[in-house]
Amino acid sequence: MKKQAETVVIGSGFGGAIAAKRLADAGRDVLMLERGPWRDTVPNRSVGIDNLAPLPQGKKALTHGVRSFGTYRLRRPVLFNKKGFIEAFRGKGITVICSSSVGGGSHVYAAMLAKPADPDYWASRHPLLSKTVMDNYYAEILALLKARPVTDDDRVPNDIGQTNYDGTLSSKGLANPFIGILLPAHPGTVARVVDANGVERWECDYKNNSILGSPTGAKTTLDFSVVWPAIRSGLIVRDMCEVTVIHRLQTSDADGMRYEIFYRDHHRNKDQRVRARHVILAAGCLNTVRLLMHSRNTRAGLLGMPRLGKGFGTNGGYFGFWKENSERDLSIGLPLCGPFRVANSTSSSVQVLRAAIQGLDDIPCPAFLKKWFRRNAFIVALGKDNNNGVMSLKGGKFNVTYNKSESHVYQEIDNEVSEIKARIGTKIYSPAAPVTVQPLGGACLGTSNQDGVIGANGEVFDNPGLYVADAAALPESPGRPPSLTIAAWAANVADRLLETLKYDSLQQTDSSSQSR
Repeated sequence: MKKQAETVVIGSGFGGAIAAKRLADAGRDVLMLERGPWRDTVPNRSVGIDNLAPLPQGKKALTHGVRSFGTYRLRRPVLFNKKGFIEAFRGKGITVICSSSVGGGSHVYAAMLAKPADPDYWASRHPLLSKTVMDNYYAEILALLKARPVTDDDRVPNDIGQTNYDGTLSSKGLANPFIGILLPAHPGTVARVVDANGVERWECDYKNNSILGSPTGAKTTLDFSVVWPAIRSGLIVRDMCEVTVIHRLQTSDADGMRYEIFYRDHHRNKDQRVRARHVILAAGCLNTVRLLMHSRNTRAGLLGMPRLGKGFGTNGGYFGFWKENSERDLSIGLPLCGPFRVANSTSSSVQVLRAAIQGLDDIPCPAFLKKWFRRNAFIVALGKDNNNGVMSLKGGKFNVTYNKSESHVYQEIDNEVSEIKARIGTKIYSPAAPVTVQPLGGACLGTSNQDGVIGANGEVFDNPGLYVADAAALPESPGRPPSLTIAAWAANVADRLLETLKYDSLQQTDSSSQSR
């Protein structure tokens, strides 16, 4: 088994997948460690990937729905199934939902890709960052994922124009986001498609592409759209390998390796280790920060990082159950319907969406209950919060502390939801503490270790050769779905690392020439 690599990428979500692909495409030596399994989908079967774990569909929702549950009261999460799909963490004032699969959060995202609400999000962040360059990355990622806005010609069921309660709800003035879903070329029929990488998938039938995954591959997930092409370029992927510690070597070894990564191979139930010259952390916001803290605090494997854990944000995450009692089958359509708001709303920043309850056909429950679920939905809202949360590790216990009253966006969301309930006469139920699937921050971009953890190239100030390429790096909530912004950041990190590697190679060549 490979014992060292030039670059080890930890995680395969929007940060890890994009970074790994760019490095592999450039011919670099890259190893990816992912704690979750490959999922059993049409695309993954079509390219011959074996040892697939089921999506939590139908009865499998009971056995593979939950991977683990953690809380600030426990030293480590309770593991229910190492091949489970969802990880939940309960902090003080916040609940965070994460996922575990090759492809990371792309299996649970609703395929909505958007730039930050503020068009100048990247302006003045760092002297070495350019808004123009970052905008180019956004365009490149959208093209890679073949995402596009939905139009009236697509005839998508249950869009807001069809379910607006006689004009009470409106999408007027709201940007039409890009969607990473293979929409039918001929609305009303679905066809099998095979891409240039030999990946087979089916066009969207508007029935089952939700937060529980996309069995047919209609939703563009990163396992087949990014990780598999990177494998064809030389990327090595070890799934079911959970990193536990990153240890910085006191001096580089003879091959220039600077870090030793310890991980648990869940396939073999063995502890393993690998060395790397460069390490890119992209394990998801919570897991990236927790791994950095554990490596520093309890194992003395990393140094410094005085701002680690600061600047945690929820992106205004809000979830509620919307008891619409609609006459329509709301489960048919895209995973998210929206964005929308009540007509003549005064809210300037909040984005509200309807989340369909899909995949009901195979769920083992009475028919009358399925019928009831089809007539109702979840309501989702997001917006720019103040990133006022803190992540910490004390006594071996990881915690996230968050106070939603310190972010005005939650008052805006409450007002918008109250207006929806009042004008339509429906009920919406939500927990008092926010639930977010879009955690970010904690290892934020800055200009030094006094105002951040990483610089413009994603490198940790106090630990050269260690990079953060996922949502933990974001210095501020984008106020819109963050997947595209994470991917753009990861592309920036990978390209800057490639420049470093190229420079190092030239230096070594010059040194060899001079020695001769």
